[in-house]
Amino acid sequence: MPVFQELKRQFGTGGYLVRLLYINCGIFIILKLALVACMLFELPVDWVPYLELPSSLGRLLRTPWTVLTYMFVHVDFLHAIFNLLALYWFGKIFLRYFSQKQLVGVYVLGGFAGALTYVLALNTIPYFGDMRDFSYLIGASASVMGIIFASAAYYPDDSIRLALIGEIKLKYVGLAVFLLDVIGFSSSDLGGTMAHAGGALSGLLYGLLLRKKNVDLSSPVTAIMNFFSDLHSEMRKRKPKMKVKVNPGRPKTDEEWNKQNNSRNSRIDSILEKIKKSGYANLSDEEKRELFDLSNKK
Repeated sequence: MPVFQELKRQFGTGGYLVRLLYINCGIFIILKLALVACMLFELPVDWVPYLELPSSLGRLLRTPWTVLTYMFVHVDFLHAIFNLLALYWFGKIFLRYFSQKQLVGVYVLGGFAGALTYVLALNTIPYFGDMRDFSYLIGASASVMGIIFASAAYYPDDSIRLALIGEIKLKYVGLAVFLLDVIGFSSSDLGGTMAHAGGALSGLLYGLLLRKKNVDLSSPVTAIMNFFSDLHSEMRKRKPKMKVKVNPGRPKTDEEWNKQNNSRNSRIDSILEKIKKSGYANLSDEEKRELFDLSNKK
């Protein structure tokens, strides 16, 4: 199977953690190739700030979308590798306790909190006075910090095994990560450290509120994801279907089986999400019948 087709298959069936990793990695590769092309052909690179979060309020008002885009952008190789490895490892830990959609929600929540902390710090703390007009923020660090601290706050006494160290509780992992981040900051990246602290605080609040009050701060992001998922499903239903004659004796390939199984599981998850929100009684007759049929398919 061609590499592109294999990557496409993994992106479609690998869950939201895999998709976040692929999106971050893909954007990094595209940006690096674009920057190399600009360098070789002596083209301007004044388009890069349209992806970065500016600390200047004036620039931020002109590019408000950067509050979202910055958390997927990396231009430094080591920065990208570190964040991708941390996202993969701590994302796996996060998924022990939370759903795939909650992972995306906390990723975005941590990114927004990091952006807010960064902009507020650089516009209110005197130390940053000379930096605010030309400083920009990029990277998934605040989002990853949110994921780490959400897990640590929700299950603080759960343990993970680390090589050469052994069992260590999540609350100590979170504390160690935060201290290493603070100790390792440089004066030129103190704004980034402020953003990381904002992401960590958002994760801490997320885990505590969910554990103690059953309040899910990621629900707005989940609702938006459900809206687009339902919209996509509706568009697929309206799309004219081609009649294809299939040889009944031919067994399905792994790709065909995975595609069918993934589609069925996605529809079941959508109906179960509706039951969770409004109860089984609020399902339509068609949805009840569909849930029964899908659940009994082998």
